[in-house]
Amino acid sequence: MTDVSSPSTGPVAVRALAFLAHRWPTFAGLVAMALAVLDDQDGRSQGLVVFLAALIYLATAVVGRPGVVWILFGAAVVGVTVTRVLGADLWPVLVGGAVSVTVLSLVSDLPRRPRLAAMQIPLMLVFGAAALLALSLDPVLGAWLVAVALIGHAAQDVIVWRAGKVVARSLAEFCAVLDFTLGVAIIILLYV
Repeated sequence: MTDVSSPSTGPVAVRALAFLAHRWPTFAGLVAMALAVLDDQDGRSQGLVVFLAALIYLATAVVGRPGVVWILFGAAVVGVTVTRVLGADLWPVLVGGAVSVTVLSLVSDLPRRPRLAAMQIPLMLVFGAAALLALSLDPVLGAWLVAVALIGHAAQDVIVWRAGKVVARSLAEFCAVLDFTLGVAIIILLYV
């Protein structure tokens, strides 16, 4: 029986598979972006993504354990899904959660922790306000605001990923890819 794999392609294929396995957050971010774009009726609705990203980052910073971020991410996805299934208005629930986590962050030691962790407080306020403001603007202007906020959060994701602090690097990578590509997709879809 003849071996169909040549010695030159075997290690290359193994390296390629190892690379792809190592980059799973990138591929997950691209899939999440594609699903978000397919479900998009109005770019303003993607403000939910940037709002949740900022809230999850802040909650993880309050806890002070970067690995908890995936649990919080899962809880956020379940919470949004349950709220939608129940037919409840999502934004009051999100704003209530954000206010609670922000107050908790202010009374905790988070403001005295290293700058990158402490910065999650004002970043939650900025990204949260942008997502909420976008809902009240006309569709084009609101979509632009959401797109800029997503791209801005992608920049934060890269900073957090490089520092290896605040959240797990895998989530920062996932979030950077999702945020950046979704922001760019919103801008492109405005002109298609």
